[in-house]
Amino acid sequence: MNAAEWLLAGDPARIALIEGDVRIDYAGLRADSIRSAAALLDAGLRPGDACVLALPDGIEWAAAFIGMLWAGVRPIAINPRTATTQLADLMLDSGAAAALLEDEAARALGDKRAIDLGEWRRRVERATATPAAAQAADDDPAFLLYSSGTTGRPKGILHAHRAIRYAHVFARDLLGARPEHRFYSSSKLFFAYPLANAFFAGLRLGATVVLDPEWPDPARVAAMVERHEPHIFFSVPTLYRRLIDAGVRFRGVHAAGSAGEACPPALARDWQAMTGVPLVNGYGTTETLSLVLYRTPEMDAACPTPLTEIHPEQLTSGELETWRLWFSHPAVALGYTRVVTHDSARFADGRFAPGDVFRRAPDGEGWLFAGRSDQLVKVFGRWVDVVAVEQAVQERMRGKAEEVCVIPAQGEDADMIRLHLFAIPGDLPPPQVLAAAQAAIESLPPYQRPEKIHLVDHFPRTDTGKLRRNELARSTG
Repeated sequence: MNAAEWLLAGDPARIALIEGDVRIDYAGLRADSIRSAAALLDAGLRPGDACVLALPDGIEWAAAFIGMLWAGVRPIAINPRTATTQLADLMLDSGAAAALLEDEAARALGDKRAIDLGEWRRRVERATATPAAAQAADDDPAFLLYSSGTTGRPKGILHAHRAIRYAHVFARDLLGARPEHRFYSSSKLFFAYPLANAFFAGLRLGATVVLDPEWPDPARVAAMVERHEPHIFFSVPTLYRRLIDAGVRFRGVHAAGSAGEACPPALARDWQAMTGVPLVNGYGTTETLSLVLYRTPEMDAACPTPLTEIHPEQLTSGELETWRLWFSHPAVALGYTRVVTHDSARFADGRFAPGDVFRRAPDGEGWLFAGRSDQLVKVFGRWVDVVAVEQAVQERMRGKAEEVCVIPAQGEDADMIRLHLFAIPGDLPPPQVLAAAQAAIESLPPYQRPEKIHLVDHFPRTDTGKLRRNELARSTG
């Protein structure tokens, strides 16, 4: 078996991918992927080698990724905007034998292993061989992804072929996805969330996946939805909020998924009120690839997704009982490419525990996300769930700020934690935003109130759009 064969098993005549005006059916995608595999082998790569893939989303990206799988070469999907110094470090960490890059990035890297896009196209055009798919076992390494780096240096995460075998189960069983549907994600394919839930899932179902090389904003996403009318839509909470605020209308969308960061229940309700489409909030990590928890607007807490088993480990008891969750799922990664010491996330016995903490739902059925371990803090001797405080402030400042977040940081006394509220003003004058923030803070219990308010132009984010909370915490000093 080979995971590429699963991705290419759709009806040969059905459209597999759409990019702008270009459509390619499963037969065409299979042919393009095999030519890509032949070009890789002609370039001297061999099964077991790794190759960086840093191109914009599109049919070319898809054929290269699947072609690598077909040839037994492990693709490493990364952001095409990755800085040269970070790219060089990533290639050193992964031991990549080659890197498929845009022309300018290849020149900037100055590494003989780099293959620029123009040269790649020429190699694919010249390739005439039709190599058989490299055979692999379920647990054999298939591809690598890198974490977003929210907790430090990005981590290389090695995934097995079996991860792709089951990537469609969430969409099929919880979103009702079928082969006749079109998938579209606003997030890019170097991010595990859209890679698994839109690209892998759509192709595993034999459905159609809409790809966009451009970067998303509400206007771009609205245009894509209007043009291609996807049935299954994926995005992240920050963009969902911007879509709601912009009044973007969605027609034809049957189901919508959210992941990548915490989704406030109020946001899910607002989305459903605007579109009539329930927003299914998923939780997963690059290490799990697939989403392992889900919650609909009608659910009081998150429950395990199909194929997921949870093994809870209690961390604290008493006033605010918290748990670490160990997840078992066929898509859990094989492990990291190097020893990781800067994070509380860990693998053991085929399970994975992220560096996040959870609380049991009041009725004991399901789980509530409580943020990373450093987001559950004691303030004035009382436990504070920073995620809950942030969501409360967001709700109270709706329409008064473009975005807000709450950050715990050390006070003058190293043993004391203080909360800080950061806000992006948006269209309102700063004094009005400050007044709204102060009113929101005063509505909270005293021990939950942020001590300082910071107005900023933007929030620092990772390549996948996740907030770099550590950078904001450092700015409070």
